[in-house]
Amino acid sequence: MLCPCGSTLSFNACCQVFITQKQPPCTAEQLMRSRFSAYAIKDGQYIFNTYGAAQQLNQSVGEIQSWADECLWLALVIHESEKNTVEFSAYYIVDNTLCELREKSNFNLEQGLWRYIDGDITEHNEIAKIKRNETCPCNNYATAWSAKKDKKFKHCCGK
Repeated sequence: MLCPCGSTLSFNACCQVFITQKQPPCTAEQLMRSRFSAYAIKDGQYIFNTYGAAQQLNQSVGEIQSWADECLWLALVIHESEKNTVEFSAYYIVDNTLCELREKSNFNLEQGLWRYIDGDITEHNEIAKIKRNETCPCNNYATAWSAKKDKKFKHCCGK
């Protein structure tokens, strides 16, 4: 299985090592990619664990898990990555609607580990309502980890 983060690596050679805590992410971008992958595989605990300590006070694993479970996370596109910031678009499906969340996220090192601090959402759009017999939107994203070439939505991500 390709990694949900959009790299060309397999999941077990990419983000899985971070999510299973076999090694920590070395950059803010690696942490961002692993957080997206955690949403895709529905691991709310990892997402919670990668918030900064102060930000964890305002989060709940249950709410994070609910959001991960509600959505089918299709693709991640990194627009820009600097030392402490990553601008990205995350594409997901919720209630048969394709959405884009574009955010510029801020990260810091806390006790030697990269942590998500906050982000500025610059776009959060409903792109399209998906009909069952349309080609699945995952085919439109080169980085989609779930793409099943030319399948209809009802036979692919709409199951």
